[in-house]
Formats: sequence, structure tokens, C-alpha cells
Amino acid sequence: MTSSLDTSPFIQHIDQIEKYGPPGHVGTVNVRLCDKTFCPNFEMVLGEIAPGGEAHTHHHTLEHQAMYVLQGAARVTLAEEPAVDCPVGTIIRLPPKLDHHVVSLGPEPLKLMIIYSPPLPKRDDRQLT
Repeated sequence: MTSSLDTSPFIQHIDQIEKYGPPGHVGTVNVRLCDKTFCPNFEMVLGEIAPGGEAHTHHHTLEHQAMYVLQGAARVTLAEEPAVDCPVGTIIRLPPKLDHHVVSLGPEPLKLMIIYSPPLPKRDDRQLT
């Protein structure tokens, strides 16, 4: 006999997890799939950016960030380099302190699987409903 998804702290449906908007991002809804309470070495996030939305230029001081484009397309600018269009299947690797800017090109939302190592520090995320 199978049990429901709500019976274990290790198995959840995405609808059971709080959504948030990170600071410096426009049109972004993130879901933290794994945080430091699960593993102190990494954080895993599913991010969605509406067409035309963006993550303004920023960098992470200590954290490595890896993004995998699941849906849509992104225009990514790293430091002073020319922007690169990143379709589904693209992997974007960001070492600490590398300025980056991400724009969702549309017409569909940009969906990204994102890993941070170590996990991001506490910040001013906006809780979304």
C-alpha cells in the first residue's frame, strides 16, 4: 500500500513548500527545494522568472552558483563580457564574486534549477503566496 506525500520530511510535493522572491529580482518566484537544514553544504532552488523579468546585476561573496535552464531562455551577462543567450539545456556556472545579470527572454517563463554551495546566508527574501 502506498502512502500520501505528506508522511515524510524527506518526500514532499512542491505545492507544500513556501515560495519567495529574492531581493534584486523582478518577476521571480523561487522555491527552496533543499536548504541547509537538510545539508549544510548546498542549497537547491527551483527558480521561475516571468518573460522580461530579471535578476539585476549582483554577485555572491562566498557561494558558488550553478544554474541549469529547464524551460524558456535566458540572456546572461557575466562581468563585462557580452551577453550570451542560454536556451534549454544550458549550464551556467558562477564562481564567488563574479557579477552576473539574468533576463528571461520569453515568450514562456524561464525555469532554472539552481544550486548554491555553501547555502546562501539569510537575506530579505519576500514570502509569496
